[in-house]
Amino acid sequence: MDTTQNIWNGAVQNIDSVPLVVTHNEEFLRCFRTKERIMQLTADDVQLLRKMADMGDAFAQYGLGRWLYYMQPADDSMSEAETLFLASMNHVPDAMAAYALMWRYGETKENVMDLEKSNKLLEEAIHRGSERAAQQMDRFRIFGMFCDAEPENVAHEIEQRLEHDDDADSYWNVLLAYAYEAQDRKEEAVEQYDEAIKKGNKESYYDLAAIYKQRGNMALYDSLMEEGIREGSAYCCSHRADMMEEDFQLLSADEQQQLQQLLSAQLAKGLKMGDGYCAYLLWSNYYYGTLGFPEDTLKGVQYLKRGARLGDVSCIEQIATLHDDQEWPEVMSCTERYELWLRAARYLPDDKDALCQLRRCNDEAFLLRHKDELERYWKTQWEKLLIVKDEEDGKYDAYV
Repeated sequence: MDTTQNIWNGAVQNIDSVPLVVTHNEEFLRCFRTKERIMQLTADDVQLLRKMADMGDAFAQYGLGRWLYYMQPADDSMSEAETLFLASMNHVPDAMAAYALMWRYGETKENVMDLEKSNKLLEEAIHRGSERAAQQMDRFRIFGMFCDAEPENVAHEIEQRLEHDDDADSYWNVLLAYAYEAQDRKEEAVEQYDEAIKKGNKESYYDLAAIYKQRGNMALYDSLMEEGIREGSAYCCSHRADMMEEDFQLLSADEQQQLQQLLSAQLAKGLKMGDGYCAYLLWSNYYYGTLGFPEDTLKGVQYLKRGARLGDVSCIEQIATLHDDQEWPEVMSCTERYELWLRAARYLPDDKDALCQLRRCNDEAFLLRHKDELERYWKTQWEKLLIVKDEEDGKYDAYV
C-alpha cells in the first residue's frame, strides 16, 4: 500500500474516547450532530456501526451514513451514505435531514442541486422532531445561504431554547455564537464558544481562536490552537502550516527541522480525522518544497485528490486551476473541469472564482447537463457578482 494511504485509511485509532453504544435516543444522535464529533469515532466504533447497520438497525445505518459522508474512505462512500440515509430516514428523522443536505449540495446520484427539495425534506424532518434539521436550518438563516440572513431572529430563538433546556445540545451554543458574530457581538460570541468548549465541543477551539487572531492577540490564538490540537480538534491541526517561507527561513536549522516534523505530524493527524484543509496544506508544502518539506509533486497531487474527495473547496479549486495551467498530471475533460468549479460553488455559493469560471463556461455537454440548475440558482449569483464588480471598480473585470 502507498504510504500516503495510511494517512486516510478510515478512522482514528489514538484518541481517548468512550466506546460508542448504539442506542435509539437523543444521546446517540448527538454523536453525529457535527462533522467534528464524527471525526472522533474510532475504528471500533465504525466496525460496530457497520455490523449493526448490516443487521438492519436504522440508527446504526444513519450513524454509519454520516461517518461515510464526512470521512469518504472509498470512492463509493457518498453513494453508500445516500443508500443508508434512504434506508433509515423513515425511522430516524435526522437521516432525512442528512439526505436533505445531499440535495442541497448536489451530492446525490442525480448530481443536481435542488434547494426546493432539500428545504422540503428539512421542513418534514423538523416536523418529525429532528433537532439536526432545526440546527441546519438555523445555520442557513444566520448566514443567509440562499435565504434571507436573519441572525438576530435566530439568536433570540436559540436564547429562548437554552433558557428553557438545561440539557441542550452544545451545538446550539455554537450556533448562537455564529449569530452573535454575524451581528458583531464578539464578546457574547466568546462566551458561547467558551460554554461550548466546557460542554466538550472541540471545534469551538478553532472558532474561539479565530476571534483572538482577528483582534491581534496572537499569543492567545496560538495557545487555543495548540490546546485544540491536544484535545483532538482536527481543524486546529492546520496551525502554523501556512507560515510564510521567509519567516521559516529566519529559524535556525534545528528549529526548522523540529517545526517541519511537528507540522507533518499535525497535518497527518488532521487529515486522518477528515479535515480536507490539512490535505491542501500538505499539497502546498510538498508541491513547492516549502517549510522544510521535500519537494514531491506526485505526493502533493495525491493529497489534493484526497482533500477534494473530503469536500475541501481549496483542494477542488486547486485541481481545476492546475489543469488550466497545464500542471495537472492527469487527463481531464472540459466537462470534468467545470464539474469541479460547480462543486466548489455548491459548497461556497459566494465564491467569486467559482462563479466567474461557471459564468464563462462554454462546454456544451456541461451546460446541457446542468442547464436547469444554472438557470435556477447560479444566474442570480452571477448577477450579484456583476453588482459587486461595479461596486469594487472593476476588480473582477478580467472574469466578468
